[in-house]
Amino acid sequence: MIFTYSRWDEFCRNLAEKGMQSIPTKEITSAISNYIVLKHDVETDVAKAYKLATIEQKYCHRGSYYVQAYLLHNENNILMLREMQQMGHEISYHYDVMDSCKGDFDKAIKEFADNKQIFEKNGFVIRTVCQHGNPVVERVGYTSNRDFFRSERVRALYPNITDVMVNLKSDVPTDFVYYSDAGRVFKMIYDPLNNDIVNSDDKNIAYQNLNELIEALDFSNGIIISTHPHRWCETAVSYLFKTYAFKTIRAVAKTVMHVPGVKKIMTRYYYLAKKI
Repeated sequence: MIFTYSRWDEFCRNLAEKGMQSIPTKEITSAISNYIVLKHDVETDVAKAYKLATIEQKYCHRGSYYVQAYLLHNENNILMLREMQQMGHEISYHYDVMDSCKGDFDKAIKEFADNKQIFEKNGFVIRTVCQHGNPVVERVGYTSNRDFFRSERVRALYPNITDVMVNLKSDVPTDFVYYSDAGRVFKMIYDPLNNDIVNSDDKNIAYQNLNELIEALDFSNGIIISTHPHRWCETAVSYLFKTYAFKTIRAVAKTVMHVPGVKKIMTRYYYLAKKI
């Protein structure tokens, strides 16, 4: 599958031609059974997210962009995100506080509160959030960043915030089919809310291209399509080069992770995984 802006443009146009306009996650209600959300995890490059946002706006789609907090330390990023919000997109928090605080709930709660304040100070009200995966982190005493909003203590602190990957289905309530570009190919994820606990990869369904994906969508259901904007490129050549680099790095990482002590070292630099 090739991730280029022209193909995302075609995909968004095809959705509109089928009578479907994406809505932000925060607008899902129990009264809506057939909706589509174009969800984006913004981990490193706001300018690439901005390009996807302008394409979506052209076809009257409004997406949800979950942004890592460190990106709001850059004024140009803030200006682009504000423009995206003016287009109708949801700008919210892509958090990884359990990993950054090594599973310490007290520290994680403080970091989340501090980052939430940064978002809201810049005009981005937090209603829904989404956790970051961090594939190379060694975790002790917790499963993943999702454990943060699985905590009753956190839920009591933030009763008006919903985590897409933890409690959207119970909070609204709603049901949806979840598609993700994790691994640089779109897949229907069999059990998106629990796949950090139970490995169900063998039940995921992969699609060869966006045309195949759009033909598989059942628009009578709720649909969430999740992407990572930093992976999208202007040309197929640049995308294929990045994909080759990604697969090479991933293969090396998987091999060395089995060497004693290496995983601890890689955990210190988990943030570098966001770059690929």
